[in-house]
Amino acid sequence: MDDIHISRELYQAVEQGELSRDVLGDLQAQHLLARCPHCRVEAEAYAFRRKADPSTWRRFLQSLSLLIPRWMAPEERELRGARRELAELLALSPEDREGRLTTARSRFRSPSLVRLLLEESRRRLPGQPAEALHFAELAWKVANRNPGTPEFYELYVLATAARANACRAQDENSQAEELFALARQIMDKHGVTDPAVIARVDDLMGSLRKDQRRFPEAERLLKRAAVLYGLARSHDDQARALIKLADTYCARGSFGQAIETTQTALGLLGPQSDPFLHLCAHYNRAFYLVSAGHLDEAADQLEMDEPLYRRFPEPWARLRLLWLRGDIAAGKGDLAAAEQAYLETREGFIVHQWGYDAAMVSLDLAILYLRAERLTDVQQLAEEMLPIFQAQDVDRESMAALRLFQAAAHRREVTVDRVRELAARLRQTGAGRRISMTSLSS
Repeated sequence: MDDIHISRELYQAVEQGELSRDVLGDLQAQHLLARCPHCRVEAEAYAFRRKADPSTWRRFLQSLSLLIPRWMAPEERELRGARRELAELLALSPEDREGRLTTARSRFRSPSLVRLLLEESRRRLPGQPAEALHFAELAWKVANRNPGTPEFYELYVLATAARANACRAQDENSQAEELFALARQIMDKHGVTDPAVIARVDDLMGSLRKDQRRFPEAERLLKRAAVLYGLARSHDDQARALIKLADTYCARGSFGQAIETTQTALGLLGPQSDPFLHLCAHYNRAFYLVSAGHLDEAADQLEMDEPLYRRFPEPWARLRLLWLRGDIAAGKGDLAAAEQAYLETREGFIVHQWGYDAAMVSLDLAILYLRAERLTDVQQLAEEMLPIFQAQDVDRESMAALRLFQAAAHRREVTVDRVRELAARLRQTGAGRRISMTSLSS
Protein backbone atom coordinates (compact mmCIF):
# COMPACT_ATOMS: atom_id res chain seq x y z
CA MET A 1 0.00 0.00 0.00
CA ASP A 2 2.89 2.40 -0.83
CA ASP A 3 1.09 3.88 -3.82
CA ILE A 4 -0.16 7.20 -2.44
CA HIS A 5 1.78 10.38 -1.82
CA ILE A 6 2.04 12.18 1.51
CA SER A 7 0.21 15.50 1.26
CA ARG A 8 -0.26 18.66 3.29
CA GLU A 9 -3.85 17.62 3.91
CA LEU A 10 -2.64 14.54 5.79
CA TYR A 11 -0.34 16.59 8.02
CA GLN A 12 -3.13 19.05 8.74
CA ALA A 13 -5.50 16.19 9.59
CA VAL A 14 -3.03 14.92 12.20
CA GLU A 15 -2.63 18.44 13.59
CA GLN A 16 -6.42 18.80 13.92
CA GLY A 17 -6.88 15.36 15.50
CA GLU A 18 -8.72 13.87 12.53
CA LEU A 19 -6.03 11.30 11.72
CA SER A 20 -3.79 9.41 14.11
CA ARG A 21 -0.04 9.84 13.95
CA ASP A 22 0.25 6.06 13.70
CA VAL A 23 -1.64 6.05 10.41
CA LEU A 24 0.50 8.86 9.05
CA GLY A 25 3.61 7.07 10.27
CA ASP A 26 2.61 3.93 8.41
CA LEU A 27 2.10 5.89 5.22
CA GLN A 28 5.47 7.61 5.65
CA ALA A 29 7.20 4.31 6.30
CA GLN A 30 5.66 2.81 3.18
CA HIS A 31 6.22 5.72 0.86
CA LEU A 32 8.38 8.53 2.19
CA LEU A 33 11.16 6.10 3.05
CA ALA A 34 10.99 4.96 -0.55
CA ARG A 35 12.43 8.43 -1.30
CA CYS A 36 9.50 9.63 -3.39
CA PRO A 37 10.34 13.14 -4.72
CA HIS A 38 6.69 14.25 -4.81
CA CYS A 39 6.22 13.44 -1.13
CA ARG A 40 9.37 15.37 -0.22
CA VAL A 41 7.99 18.45 -2.00
CA GLU A 42 4.70 18.21 -0.11
CA ALA A 43 6.42 17.71 3.25
CA GLU A 44 8.76 20.64 2.66
CA ALA A 45 5.86 22.87 1.59
CA TYR A 46 4.00 22.02 4.79
CA ALA A 47 7.09 22.64 6.91
CA PHE A 48 7.64 26.03 5.23
CA ARG A 49 4.06 27.04 6.01
CA ARG A 50 4.43 25.99 9.66
CA LYS A 51 7.63 28.05 10.02
CA ALA A 52 6.04 31.20 8.59
CA ASP A 53 5.49 34.07 10.98
CA PRO A 54 1.93 33.84 12.40
CA SER A 55 1.16 37.46 11.61
CA THR A 56 2.34 36.97 8.02
CA TRP A 57 0.15 33.92 7.71
CA ARG A 58 -2.83 35.82 9.12
CA ARG A 59 -2.38 38.70 6.65
CA PHE A 60 -2.20 36.18 3.83
CA LEU A 61 -5.52 34.63 4.90
CA GLN A 62 -7.14 38.07 5.10
CA SER A 63 -6.00 38.88 1.56
CA LEU A 64 -7.26 35.51 0.42
CA SER A 65 -10.73 36.22 1.84
CA LEU A 66 -10.93 39.36 -0.35
CA LEU A 67 -10.02 37.43 -3.47
CA ILE A 68 -12.49 34.56 -2.99
CA PRO A 69 -15.56 36.51 -4.19
CA ARG A 70 -13.68 37.45 -7.37
CA TRP A 71 -12.81 33.82 -7.97
CA MET A 72 -16.32 32.56 -7.32
CA ALA A 73 -17.99 34.47 -10.17
CA PRO A 74 -15.98 32.81 -12.98
CA GLU A 75 -16.50 29.40 -11.36
CA GLU A 76 -20.25 29.93 -11.26
CA ARG A 77 -20.27 31.01 -14.89
CA GLU A 78 -18.27 27.94 -15.84
CA LEU A 79 -20.67 25.65 -13.98
CA ARG A 80 -23.72 27.21 -15.64
CA GLY A 81 -22.08 26.80 -19.03
CA ALA A 82 -21.17 23.20 -18.27
CA ARG A 83 -24.75 22.42 -17.33
CA ARG A 84 -25.96 23.85 -20.63
CA GLU A 85 -23.40 21.77 -22.51
CA LEU A 86 -24.42 18.63 -20.61
CA ALA A 87 -28.07 19.23 -21.46
CA GLU A 88 -27.06 19.65 -25.10
CA LEU A 89 -25.17 16.36 -25.06
CA LEU A 90 -27.99 14.50 -23.32
CA ALA A 91 -30.38 15.56 -26.09
CA LEU A 92 -28.21 13.74 -28.65
CA SER A 93 -27.73 10.05 -29.41
CA PRO A 94 -24.54 8.44 -28.02
CA GLU A 95 -22.91 8.48 -31.46
CA ASP A 96 -23.77 12.15 -32.01
CA ARG A 97 -22.42 13.09 -28.59
CA GLU A 98 -18.96 11.86 -29.52
CA GLY A 99 -19.19 13.64 -32.86
CA ARG A 100 -20.14 16.91 -31.19
CA LEU A 101 -17.08 16.70 -28.94
CA THR A 102 -14.82 15.92 -31.88
CA THR A 103 -15.94 18.88 -34.00
CA ALA A 104 -16.18 21.47 -31.20
CA ARG A 105 -13.35 24.00 -31.06
CA SER A 106 -13.67 26.10 -27.91
CA ARG A 107 -16.61 24.41 -26.18
CA PHE A 108 -16.96 21.14 -24.23
CA ARG A 109 -13.64 21.37 -22.43
CA SER A 110 -14.25 22.76 -18.92
CA PRO A 111 -13.36 20.88 -15.70
CA SER A 112 -16.96 21.41 -14.55
CA LEU A 113 -18.26 19.48 -17.56
CA VAL A 114 -15.87 16.62 -16.77
CA ARG A 115 -17.26 16.41 -13.24
CA LEU A 116 -20.87 16.57 -14.44
CA LEU A 117 -20.25 13.75 -16.90
CA LEU A 118 -18.62 11.68 -14.17
CA GLU A 119 -21.64 12.23 -11.95
CA GLU A 120 -23.89 11.18 -14.85
CA SER A 121 -21.80 8.03 -15.21
CA ARG A 122 -22.19 7.27 -11.51
CA ARG A 123 -25.97 7.68 -11.69
CA ARG A 124 -26.23 5.30 -14.64
CA LEU A 125 -24.21 2.50 -13.06
CA PRO A 126 -27.13 0.78 -11.26
CA GLY A 127 -28.79 -1.25 -13.99
CA GLN A 128 -27.12 0.60 -16.91
CA PRO A 129 -23.37 -0.16 -16.82
CA ALA A 130 -22.96 0.29 -20.59
CA GLU A 131 -24.31 3.83 -20.35
CA ALA A 132 -22.11 4.45 -17.31
CA LEU A 133 -19.09 3.50 -19.41
CA HIS A 134 -20.26 5.78 -22.23
CA PHE A 135 -20.43 8.84 -19.96
CA ALA A 136 -17.12 7.99 -18.28
CA GLU A 137 -15.49 7.86 -21.72
CA LEU A 138 -17.05 11.22 -22.61
CA ALA A 139 -15.61 12.67 -19.39
CA TRP A 140 -12.19 11.25 -20.29
CA LYS A 141 -12.37 12.81 -23.76
CA VAL A 142 -13.40 16.21 -22.39
CA ALA A 143 -10.56 16.11 -19.85
CA ASN A 144 -8.07 15.39 -22.62
CA ARG A 145 -9.27 18.40 -24.63
CA ASN A 146 -7.69 20.80 -22.14
CA PRO A 147 -4.45 19.32 -20.72
CA GLY A 148 -3.21 22.72 -19.56
CA THR A 149 -5.67 23.11 -16.68
CA PRO A 150 -4.22 22.94 -13.13
CA GLU A 151 -6.44 19.97 -12.25
CA PHE A 152 -5.85 18.06 -15.49
CA TYR A 153 -4.16 15.03 -13.91
CA GLU A 154 -6.76 14.76 -11.15
CA LEU A 155 -9.58 14.80 -13.70
CA TYR A 156 -7.73 12.38 -15.97
CA VAL A 157 -7.32 9.95 -13.06
CA LEU A 158 -10.96 10.27 -12.00
CA ALA A 159 -12.23 9.68 -15.54
CA THR A 160 -9.91 6.71 -16.04
CA ALA A 161 -11.05 5.16 -12.75
CA ALA A 162 -14.70 5.70 -13.73
CA ARG A 163 -14.09 3.88 -17.01
CA ALA A 164 -12.46 1.04 -15.10
CA ASN A 165 -15.38 0.81 -12.69
CA ALA A 166 -17.93 0.68 -15.51
CA CYS A 167 -15.91 -2.14 -17.11
CA ARG A 168 -15.97 -3.96 -13.76
CA ALA A 169 -19.75 -3.61 -13.63
CA GLN A 170 -19.91 -5.32 -17.05
CA ASP A 171 -17.62 -8.16 -15.87
CA GLU A 172 -14.79 -6.92 -18.10
CA ASN A 173 -12.25 -7.31 -15.34
CA SER A 174 -9.11 -7.51 -17.48
CA GLN A 175 -9.93 -4.14 -19.05
CA ALA A 176 -10.72 -2.74 -15.61
CA GLU A 177 -7.31 -3.89 -14.35
CA GLU A 178 -5.53 -2.12 -17.21
CA LEU A 179 -7.38 1.13 -16.61
CA PHE A 180 -6.79 1.08 -12.86
CA ALA A 181 -3.08 0.44 -13.50
CA LEU A 182 -3.03 3.48 -15.81
CA ALA A 183 -4.72 5.63 -13.15
CA ARG A 184 -2.16 4.54 -10.53
CA GLN A 185 0.70 5.22 -12.93
CA ILE A 186 -0.51 8.78 -13.60
CA MET A 187 -1.00 9.39 -9.87
CA ASP A 188 2.53 8.29 -9.09
CA LYS A 189 4.27 9.97 -12.00
CA HIS A 190 2.54 13.34 -11.73
CA GLY A 191 2.20 13.62 -7.96
CA VAL A 192 -1.58 13.50 -7.54
CA THR A 193 -2.06 14.12 -3.81
CA ASP A 194 -5.70 15.24 -3.47
CA PRO A 195 -7.17 12.91 -0.78
CA ALA A 196 -10.56 12.84 -2.55
CA VAL A 197 -8.99 11.62 -5.79
CA ILE A 198 -6.88 8.98 -4.06
CA ALA A 199 -9.92 7.86 -2.08
CA ARG A 200 -12.02 7.53 -5.22
CA VAL A 201 -9.46 5.28 -6.91
CA ASP A 202 -9.08 3.18 -3.74
CA ASP A 203 -12.86 2.99 -3.44
CA LEU A 204 -13.42 1.73 -6.98
CA MET A 205 -10.44 -0.63 -6.92
CA GLY A 206 -11.83 -2.02 -3.68
CA SER A 207 -15.04 -2.87 -5.53
CA LEU A 208 -13.05 -4.78 -8.15
CA ARG A 209 -11.06 -6.70 -5.52
CA LYS A 210 -14.29 -7.53 -3.69
CA ASP A 211 -15.85 -8.89 -6.88
CA GLN A 212 -12.68 -10.93 -7.45
CA ARG A 213 -12.98 -12.28 -3.88
CA ARG A 214 -9.55 -10.89 -3.05
CA PHE A 215 -10.93 -9.85 0.31
CA PRO A 216 -7.78 -8.76 2.22
CA GLU A 217 -6.87 -6.33 -0.59
CA ALA A 218 -10.45 -5.08 -0.82
CA GLU A 219 -10.56 -4.47 2.92
CA ARG A 220 -7.30 -2.48 2.93
CA LEU A 221 -8.36 -0.33 -0.01
CA LEU A 222 -11.85 0.39 1.30
CA LYS A 223 -10.62 1.22 4.81
CA ARG A 224 -8.10 3.67 3.40
CA ALA A 225 -10.74 5.17 1.12
CA ALA A 226 -13.04 5.73 4.10
CA VAL A 227 -10.25 7.51 6.02
CA LEU A 228 -9.34 9.76 3.07
CA TYR A 229 -12.97 10.59 2.29
CA GLY A 230 -13.31 11.64 5.91
CA LEU A 231 -10.33 13.99 5.56
CA ALA A 232 -11.95 15.47 2.46
CA ARG A 233 -15.22 16.02 4.40
CA SER A 234 -17.02 13.84 1.85
CA HIS A 235 -19.33 11.98 4.21
CA ASP A 236 -21.55 10.41 1.55
CA ASP A 237 -18.51 8.93 -0.16
CA GLN A 238 -17.13 7.84 3.21
CA ALA A 239 -20.43 6.04 3.88
CA ARG A 240 -20.30 4.45 0.42
CA ALA A 241 -16.83 3.04 1.12
CA LEU A 242 -18.01 1.63 4.46
CA ILE A 243 -21.07 0.06 2.78
CA LYS A 244 -18.72 -1.72 0.38
CA LEU A 245 -16.47 -2.73 3.27
CA ALA A 246 -19.47 -4.26 5.02
CA ASP A 247 -20.26 -6.15 1.82
CA THR A 248 -16.73 -7.53 1.85
CA TYR A 249 -17.22 -8.80 5.40
CA CYS A 250 -20.51 -10.43 4.37
CA ALA A 251 -18.92 -12.13 1.35
CA ARG A 252 -16.44 -13.88 3.60
CA GLY A 253 -19.14 -14.84 6.10
CA SER A 254 -18.52 -12.22 8.82
CA PHE A 255 -22.15 -11.13 9.15
CA GLY A 256 -21.72 -9.44 12.54
CA GLN A 257 -18.97 -7.18 11.18
CA ALA A 258 -21.10 -6.48 8.11
CA ILE A 259 -24.07 -5.36 10.22
CA GLU A 260 -21.91 -3.21 12.51
CA THR A 261 -20.06 -1.51 9.64
CA THR A 262 -23.31 -0.80 7.81
CA GLN A 263 -24.69 0.80 10.95
CA THR A 264 -21.62 3.06 11.07
CA ALA A 265 -22.24 4.06 7.45
CA LEU A 266 -25.87 4.87 8.22
CA GLY A 267 -24.67 7.21 10.96
CA LEU A 268 -22.84 9.28 8.33
CA LEU A 269 -25.89 9.71 6.10
CA GLY A 270 -28.18 12.66 6.65
CA PRO A 271 -31.49 13.79 5.14
CA GLN A 272 -29.67 15.47 2.25
CA SER A 273 -27.53 12.44 1.44
CA ASP A 274 -27.86 10.47 -1.79
CA PRO A 275 -31.12 8.44 -1.53
CA PHE A 276 -29.46 5.54 -3.34
CA LEU A 277 -26.90 5.27 -0.53
CA HIS A 278 -29.73 5.11 1.98
CA LEU A 279 -31.31 2.35 -0.12
CA CYS A 280 -28.08 0.33 -0.31
CA ALA A 281 -27.36 0.63 3.41
CA HIS A 282 -30.88 -0.23 4.56
CA TYR A 283 -31.32 -3.08 2.07
CA ASN A 284 -27.90 -4.52 2.83
CA ARG A 285 -28.49 -4.44 6.57
CA ALA A 286 -31.68 -6.46 6.05
CA PHE A 287 -29.79 -8.84 3.75
CA TYR A 288 -27.07 -9.39 6.36
CA LEU A 289 -29.69 -9.98 9.05
CA VAL A 290 -31.25 -12.70 6.89
CA SER A 291 -27.82 -14.22 6.26
CA ALA A 292 -27.19 -14.25 10.03
CA GLY A 293 -30.57 -15.91 10.67
CA HIS A 294 -32.29 -12.89 12.23
CA LEU A 295 -35.40 -13.22 10.07
CA ASP A 296 -37.90 -11.31 12.22
CA GLU A 297 -35.56 -8.35 12.60
CA ALA A 298 -34.95 -8.34 8.85
CA ALA A 299 -38.69 -8.41 8.13
CA ASP A 300 -39.23 -5.50 10.53
CA GLN A 301 -36.43 -3.58 8.79
CA LEU A 302 -38.05 -4.07 5.38
CA GLU A 303 -41.42 -2.93 6.70
CA MET A 304 -39.96 0.26 8.20
CA ASP A 305 -38.08 0.99 4.98
CA GLU A 306 -41.09 0.59 2.70
CA PRO A 307 -41.31 4.37 1.92
CA LEU A 308 -37.66 4.31 0.83
CA TYR A 309 -38.19 1.39 -1.56
CA ARG A 310 -41.14 3.17 -3.18
CA ARG A 311 -38.68 5.85 -4.34
CA PHE A 312 -36.89 3.24 -6.48
CA PRO A 313 -39.38 1.47 -8.76
CA GLU A 314 -36.65 0.38 -11.19
CA PRO A 315 -36.39 -3.37 -11.90
CA TRP A 316 -32.92 -3.79 -10.38
CA ALA A 317 -34.23 -2.56 -7.00
CA ARG A 318 -37.71 -4.11 -7.10
CA LEU A 319 -36.46 -7.59 -8.05
CA ARG A 320 -33.80 -7.70 -5.35
CA LEU A 321 -36.30 -6.64 -2.73
CA LEU A 322 -38.66 -9.38 -3.90
CA TRP A 323 -35.80 -11.90 -3.81
CA LEU A 324 -35.01 -10.94 -0.23
CA ARG A 325 -38.66 -11.30 0.77
CA GLY A 326 -38.51 -14.79 -0.72
CA ASP A 327 -35.47 -15.58 1.43
CA ILE A 328 -37.31 -14.47 4.56
CA ALA A 329 -40.37 -16.54 3.66
CA ALA A 330 -38.20 -19.60 2.94
CA GLY A 331 -36.37 -19.16 6.24
CA LYS A 332 -39.68 -19.04 8.11
CA GLY A 333 -40.97 -22.15 6.37
CA ASP A 334 -43.59 -20.41 4.21
CA LEU A 335 -42.64 -22.33 1.09
CA ALA A 336 -45.62 -21.19 -0.99
CA ALA A 337 -44.82 -17.49 -0.48
CA ALA A 338 -41.11 -18.14 -1.08
CA GLU A 339 -41.83 -20.01 -4.32
CA GLN A 340 -44.04 -17.22 -5.64
CA ALA A 341 -41.37 -14.59 -4.82
CA TYR A 342 -38.56 -16.64 -6.38
CA LEU A 343 -40.51 -17.40 -9.55
CA GLU A 344 -41.43 -13.75 -10.09
CA THR A 345 -37.86 -12.67 -9.37
CA ARG A 346 -36.44 -15.25 -11.76
CA GLU A 347 -38.82 -14.24 -14.55
CA GLY A 348 -37.87 -10.58 -14.09
CA PHE A 349 -34.16 -11.35 -14.30
CA ILE A 350 -34.71 -13.38 -17.48
CA VAL A 351 -36.74 -10.58 -19.09
CA HIS A 352 -33.96 -8.08 -18.40
CA GLN A 353 -31.28 -10.59 -19.47
CA TRP A 354 -29.56 -10.68 -16.08
CA GLY A 355 -28.59 -14.29 -16.55
CA TYR A 356 -26.39 -14.87 -13.53
CA ASP A 357 -28.99 -13.56 -11.12
CA ALA A 358 -31.67 -15.65 -12.87
CA ALA A 359 -29.53 -18.76 -12.46
CA MET A 360 -28.77 -18.02 -8.81
CA VAL A 361 -32.39 -17.53 -7.84
CA SER A 362 -33.08 -20.78 -9.72
CA LEU A 363 -30.76 -22.49 -7.23
CA ASP A 364 -32.79 -21.00 -4.36
CA LEU A 365 -35.88 -22.47 -6.04
CA ALA A 366 -34.15 -25.84 -6.39
CA ILE A 367 -33.45 -25.93 -2.65
CA LEU A 368 -37.09 -25.03 -2.01
CA TYR A 369 -38.31 -27.86 -4.25
CA LEU A 370 -35.93 -30.35 -2.66
CA ARG A 371 -37.27 -29.47 0.77
CA ALA A 372 -40.79 -30.18 -0.59
CA GLU A 373 -39.54 -33.36 -2.35
CA ARG A 374 -40.62 -31.99 -5.76
CA LEU A 375 -37.86 -33.71 -7.75
CA THR A 376 -39.59 -33.28 -11.13
CA ASP A 377 -39.54 -29.50 -10.65
CA VAL A 378 -35.85 -29.70 -9.77
CA GLN A 379 -35.20 -31.55 -13.03
CA GLN A 380 -37.02 -28.89 -15.02
CA LEU A 381 -35.06 -26.09 -13.31
CA ALA A 382 -31.78 -27.84 -14.08
CA GLU A 383 -32.72 -28.06 -17.76
CA GLU A 384 -33.72 -24.39 -17.91
CA MET A 385 -30.52 -23.16 -16.22
CA LEU A 386 -28.16 -24.51 -18.88
CA PRO A 387 -29.16 -22.14 -21.75
CA ILE A 388 -29.20 -19.21 -19.30
CA PHE A 389 -25.58 -19.89 -18.36
CA GLN A 390 -24.51 -20.59 -21.93
CA ALA A 391 -25.81 -17.15 -22.95
CA GLN A 392 -23.57 -15.60 -20.27
CA ASP A 393 -20.35 -17.21 -21.56
CA VAL A 394 -19.61 -18.84 -18.20
CA ASP A 395 -16.19 -20.41 -17.62
CA ARG A 396 -15.73 -24.10 -18.30
CA GLU A 397 -15.44 -25.11 -14.63
CA SER A 398 -18.81 -23.54 -13.81
CA MET A 399 -20.43 -25.14 -16.86
CA ALA A 400 -19.00 -28.52 -15.85
CA ALA A 401 -20.40 -28.09 -12.32
CA LEU A 402 -23.79 -27.15 -13.75
CA ARG A 403 -23.83 -30.21 -16.02
CA LEU A 404 -23.01 -32.44 -13.05
CA PHE A 405 -25.92 -30.86 -11.19
CA GLN A 406 -28.15 -31.42 -14.21
CA ALA A 407 -27.12 -35.09 -14.44
CA ALA A 408 -27.72 -35.60 -10.73
CA ALA A 409 -31.16 -34.01 -11.03
CA HIS A 410 -31.99 -36.29 -13.97
CA ARG A 411 -31.02 -39.33 -11.84
CA ARG A 412 -32.99 -37.85 -8.92
CA GLU A 413 -29.82 -37.91 -6.85
CA VAL A 414 -29.45 -34.17 -6.29
CA THR A 415 -29.30 -32.93 -2.69
CA VAL A 416 -29.55 -29.57 -0.94
CA ASP A 417 -25.83 -29.78 -0.13
CA ARG A 418 -24.98 -30.28 -3.81
CA VAL A 419 -27.05 -27.24 -4.79
CA ARG A 420 -25.31 -25.15 -2.15
CA GLU A 421 -21.91 -26.35 -3.35
CA LEU A 422 -22.81 -25.29 -6.90
CA ALA A 423 -23.92 -21.86 -5.67
CA ALA A 424 -20.65 -21.44 -3.73
CA ARG A 425 -18.61 -22.42 -6.80
CA LEU A 426 -20.44 -19.92 -8.98
CA ARG A 427 -19.82 -17.14 -6.47
CA GLN A 428 -16.11 -18.02 -6.25
CA THR A 429 -15.71 -17.86 -10.02
CA GLY A 430 -17.44 -14.49 -10.21
CA ALA A 431 -20.77 -15.75 -11.44
CA GLY A 432 -23.95 -14.81 -9.67
CA ARG A 433 -22.38 -12.18 -7.43
CA ARG A 434 -25.50 -11.94 -5.34
CA ILE A 435 -24.00 -10.52 -2.18
CA SER A 436 -26.14 -7.44 -1.68
CA MET A 437 -27.29 -4.37 -3.54
CA THR A 438 -23.81 -2.82 -3.26
CA SER A 439 -22.55 -4.38 -6.50
CA LEU A 440 -25.00 -2.09 -8.31
CA SER A 441 -23.51 1.04 -6.78
CA SER A 442 -20.45 3.00 -7.78
